[in-house]
This record gives sequence, C-alpha cells and structure tokens, in this order.
Amino acid sequence: MGLIGCGTVGSGVLEILHRRGDDLARLLSRPLRVTRIVVRDPARPRHHLAGLLSTGVELSADPQRVTRAPGIDLVVEVAGGTEGPRQWMLDAFRHGRDVVTANKATLATHGAELFAAAREQGRCIFYEASVAAAIPIVEMLQNGLVANQMTRISAILNGTCNYILTRMELDGMEYPQALAEAQAKGFAEADPTLDISGGDSAHKLALLAGIVMRSHVPVEKIYTEGLGNITRDDIQFAAQFNCRIKMLALAKRNEHGAWELRVHPTLIQRDEILAQVRDEFNAIHLKGDAAGPMLAYGKGAGALPTASSVVADIVRAAKGERGLFNSHAGTLPEIIPTEKVELRHYVRMAVLDVPGVLGRITSFFGLRHISISSIHQPEAHMGHPVPIVLVTHKTQDKVVTDALRDLENAKLLLRAPTRIRIEE
Repeated sequence: MGLIGCGTVGSGVLEILHRRGDDLARLLSRPLRVTRIVVRDPARPRHHLAGLLSTGVELSADPQRVTRAPGIDLVVEVAGGTEGPRQWMLDAFRHGRDVVTANKATLATHGAELFAAAREQGRCIFYEASVAAAIPIVEMLQNGLVANQMTRISAILNGTCNYILTRMELDGMEYPQALAEAQAKGFAEADPTLDISGGDSAHKLALLAGIVMRSHVPVEKIYTEGLGNITRDDIQFAAQFNCRIKMLALAKRNEHGAWELRVHPTLIQRDEILAQVRDEFNAIHLKGDAAGPMLAYGKGAGALPTASSVVADIVRAAKGERGLFNSHAGTLPEIIPTEKVELRHYVRMAVLDVPGVLGRITSFFGLRHISISSIHQPEAHMGHPVPIVLVTHKTQDKVVTDALRDLENAKLLLRAPTRIRIEE
C-alpha cells in the first residue's frame, strides 16, 4: 500500500502497523506493508520513524507515485487539506485503487463527487477515522445498526471545544485562557478556527447524517454556530439551572421523515449522559427505532486514536470488504431550517441597572408572543452594568432571533446578547 502524508496521524499508522504487524499478518494470512510514502520534503531527516519503516520504502514528493504506480493496491490519505486530497482520491479511483482516508473536510465538501466516482469505478472509500477518531461510529451506522431507522444523533464531536468548556467549568477559566491551555496541551491547533467555529463538528455530522440518510449531505445544510461568545458567566448561570453547556452536533428526524441538522453550544441537564463527557473525549448518543438509545464514547483526537481507525480500515480493505456502494446515492430528505425549529432558549443580556429596564426588555419578548419561563438578575448597584438572563418556553428559533434584533435596535443593551439553545 501507499501512504500520502506522514505527519502526526501517518506516523501513528506506521507505529501501529509495526507494533501489531505480526498479529495482523496472522489475521489476514498475509503481511500489511507500506512500500511508498508521499511527503513534502523526502530529504528531511525523520528520526522519529526509525525502526518503523520496512526496508526499501520509497519516500517521494509525487502523489502519483502512490495513486498510479504498479504494485500499490491501496491508497491511505492522511495528509490533510481539501483540494489536494480530492484530486489524489479521484486519481486513485481512476487507476483501480481503493482509498482509506481520515479527511472529513474533503469528504464533507466534495463527498457527492467522490462517492459517485468510487461507485463508477467499482472502488471503495473507507473513512472511519474521519469522525471521532478511535470511536468506530461509521462501522456502527453502516453495518451494526443498518436494520434501524435512526431517528436521532446527539454528539460531542470536537475534543477542542469540549476541553475548553470543561476547563471553564471546573477551573473557572474564561474562554481565551481555556483556549490557550488547549493549544499548549496539543488539543487545539495553532489556528483553532475550524474547531471553535463549529465547522469541524459540522463536517463530521454531515458524514454521519449521510450514512443515516443514504445521501450526500451538503455541509451548508447544517446550521453552525461557534463557541466564541460563551463566557464564565454563562457556565455559572447554567450551573444554577442544573445544566452544563456542551458543543453539540444534532440530527433529529420528525414523524414525517424530515431532519433538523444543527451544530451549536447547547444547554443540557447535568444528569444527561452527554453532560458527563469531559476534556478531549467525544461521545455519540444514537437512537434507532429497533435498537433504542445507545452511546459510543472514546478519544476523538490524537495520533494513535485516529491511526487506530485508519488501520482498522486498512484491514477491512485487505479482507476485501466492499462497503455500501449506494450508501450516499439516495435523494436527500427534507432538511428543516433551524429558524423554524421550536426550542427553549437561554438569553443573557448586559444592561444598566436603572428603573424600568427589565420591563422594557420583557415587553419586546411579549410583542413577539414569546413566553418567558424564568428571569434571573443578580443584585447590582444602581446605574452599573448587570447581566439579565431570560429562559423562554419553546419558541420558534426565528422569533427569538427577531426579538433580539429588536432589542439591539432599541439600544437597550450594552453589548450583543448571548443566546444558547436548550435541548431536553
């Protein structure tokens, strides 16, 4: 086989193949060998790979040495990026190779083209490592739960966001400090934008929803909101409501077969199972019509957890598993716009503590026929800023958005409000 990329994950793949090589060879009745590796600079010393490479492994900067060269029967893509991997996968299919990839961004963005090209050439894409690293959720949905009509996916799919929220809750950190610690410990990239914006979770949710819906799910169909507005105040208010804040990826099917697809910070009760997931761990809570609810939990990032799933896919390919050729070929069901979804909402606003301000604020909600479940206002000194937190009853999302816009236009707030949706 050929390996494109030999960074963190690629090195992890080589380490596992070296460590488990004899056992995997016995399982398959033949050895698994990497014979070509594509890297940016083949001449650069790679002392960390000492002892992991078989004799005669070719290092090259040319991806076609893997996608087209004779003797390569499987392409393993762990290089990252989007457009390059798209081209390499298409080239591999055209030249009769199956592909193993950990690249959720490429599959979420170009999945319709890539899965169609694989079908046309009679090839397979194996992509377990693209979602939740070590957790075998793709295998569960494609095979273990194929008898079910899945009706709900509620998931923590980004370890960076979960680590940040855990530190904010347990250590009282503000968001920038928690993000800096996540970066220092290697749980967040130097540029964490894709993680904290919700984009990474949306890519993963698109892949999971695609399996469940038997169709490519365009990532732009997923409502996505980031973590940047969450403060320590929100964490503390959530605790008063016996809740925690988690960045959730949600797919929910209604009785008519239409789906909600959302990624955003979410208030959930502390006794909910996803509320117990801490630090960089991921968890996926599923509900099927036959199996009922179940949870998959484990490490959602890191070299060896991700490489574990890459190697599992390599073994599947070596065993001749062909996957589900039509798993992404169906018609996309109706996607319900988030603005039409009815949810409870937490709204935090900063105002000056002056007579009548609370009444004026609640009147804007009343004009939109928004029923308020509770109001929380800490004691403050007259004329000083104070936070006000409202919790609504179930209300259409757009109606709350419109009410908040009205409030901002009325110049009653000291800064933009923070709205967090509540899942029950």
